[in-house]
Amino acid sequence: MGKFASRLRCAGIALALMSTNVCLAASPDHPPETAQTKLFNERDLQGWRPAIQCDAQNLTDQERETLAQLAADDMTVHWQAAFGILQYDGAGKPIETERRFGACRLSFQWKCEPCSSATIGLPGGWSVAIGDAHCDGEAATRASGAIYEGCRRIVKPTISADAPLGEWNQMMIHVRPRQIDVWLNGRRIAMTEDLFIETEGPITLSGGPAPLYFRNVVVEPLEISPGQQNSQLP
Repeated sequence: MGKFASRLRCAGIALALMSTNVCLAASPDHPPETAQTKLFNERDLQGWRPAIQCDAQNLTDQERETLAQLAADDMTVHWQAAFGILQYDGAGKPIETERRFGACRLSFQWKCEPCSSATIGLPGGWSVAIGDAHCDGEAATRASGAIYEGCRRIVKPTISADAPLGEWNQMMIHVRPRQIDVWLNGRRIAMTEDLFIETEGPITLSGGPAPLYFRNVVVEPLEISPGQQNSQLP
């Protein structure tokens, strides 16, 4: 019995070593997917800051400090995190990510209350509009997904893919060096080409006058090879 038990122990050790070798050999065949970053940690506003939209170069140090404090106070009052949802009451100033991004894929869910709207600021000074698609009545639809350069609308959505008011929408925005694509609830609704997006920048959230809600806010950097055509990407 002693020899038999010893053989069993040796066999078990050999099998364990074989399993370890198999796992180690298999890991290079399954590289991790491109890292995604959750911009909202579902608990608080860590990683976000007030988006101060003025020329601070003409301010004194004391004025800048005062302005920064007022903006921070405004953010904590009008932007709240609770139960995995980032809630905006519609009356505060814009906020932006502390990190800056270049080519990326931004994905998030949102819903709104009547007559609310928001602007999703993208790297390079571009933005996408979302909100209540039927604020002016069924005959005057304002579908989400329009692409803006500053205050000027460059592309309006081809269709209205908004979920009914009060329900969650899923939006995905692809930002590439020469193209922006907007997908809403599984349908591509807007695309613009021949852009020149060279600079990096933060992701910005702003809107009003009624409340909006965000969740599952995720960004994924896109690796763009030199000479790669935008149409090869989804």
